[in-house]
Amino acid sequence: MGTMPKTLAWLIVIANVILIGLVLTMHNMAAMILMAAIMLVDALNGLWGAYQHH
Repeated sequence: MGTMPKTLAWLIVIANVILIGLVLTMHNMAAMILMAAIMLVDALNGLWGAYQHH
C-alpha cells in the first residue's frame, strides 16, 4: 500500500488538533462532523493507495 502524501498527513494532523479543541470546548456536533470527515479522507487515501500500480 502507498504512503500518505506529506501535505495530506499534515492536514489530518491539523484537523485532529482542531478536533481536540472542539471536544474541549464542548462543540460536540462539530467535533463529530470533523471526525467523520477525517476518517473519510483517511479511508479514501487508503483505498487510493491500495489500487495504485507501481
